[in-house]
Amino acid sequence: VYAALVSEDVRHGLRLAVNHGGPSRATASVCGALLGALHGETALPPAWLAELEGRPTLLELADDFAMEMTQGPALHSPTAAAPGWLARYPRGA
Repeated sequence: VYAALVSEDVRHGLRLAVNHGGPSRATASVCGALLGALHGETALPPAWLAELEGRPTLLELADDFAMEMTQGPALHSPTAAAPGWLARYPRGA
């Protein structure tokens, strides 16, 4: 959290998180999540985005999450859901 709060940009924050003396993978994961939520995809260096495995899936999930959080009642009710939504996220039996 400290690295995300004091960072000048995404690179700086992640560098701080990775290079500290503790569990750097976990710290960098939390820091990256916080910086991503704060700055969004546009703050990442384009070269990093080009190398991101599964990027189309991650973008779809992020867009769907944003839709759910902002327009959930318009997408579905407790008893019905939009067909496209159900195709991607089937309800359990």
